[in-house]
Amino acid sequence: MVARNRRRTDVDSNLDRPRNVGPLCFGVSKADARVWARSHKIGSPFQRARRTTVTTTGKPLQHKRGTHESVYVLPDENVQQAAVNVIAAGAEEALEQARDYTFKGRLANAADAAHQETATADCADEDNSPWPDPNGGCGADFLLCLSCENSRVHTGHHPRLALLRQQLISLRSAWPEKLWRERWDEHLQRLDDLRSKVNESTWDAALGRVTDRDRMIIDHLLEGDLAP
Repeated sequence: MVARNRRRTDVDSNLDRPRNVGPLCFGVSKADARVWARSHKIGSPFQRARRTTVTTTGKPLQHKRGTHESVYVLPDENVQQAAVNVIAAGAEEALEQARDYTFKGRLANAADAAHQETATADCADEDNSPWPDPNGGCGADFLLCLSCENSRVHTGHHPRLALLRQQLISLRSAWPEKLWRERWDEHLQRLDDLRSKVNESTWDAALGRVTDRDRMIIDHLLEGDLAP
């Protein structure tokens, strides 16, 4: 940028730009920017251009990563707008995972004679299953019962489910971590969620009421002998 001084006798001692040549001065100094900002009651005319350049480049230029993110990236409206969908997608995915790993049924004080007993809970409506069997009824693995809204868990289930949780934790040390996570992690997280809903002290105390029948059912369940 080249500008003409108001007076030929102006002397520019600013080291931000080259020395004047006659009435001509070159570039824009910090002093020029401050004068311009004060006269227009706004910030530097070059701050917006710098911000645009930095955010478009997508990486720090002459500053640290923290400064880049806090001063240039986060306040930028374009960045904020672009992040809306990403944040929303992440929140939806987190919510979906939370739903997958939570107990979706209901807690009950006692068994209901109208409900169908399963290996892990009672079923209030086998004919309207999220996993219908082609031949009728429910086709879900019994470990998925607790993820169904039709499941009902009463105090009589607590010992068996507490034993199941204990066994899943024990299996973790015996299985390769990757295989254990693929097969059992979802079910353990759901049992953990159910344990917190029941009350952890009540749940843990139920281990003292485990019967031989409970042990037999859990053994068959973990070995896959009870899969539908």
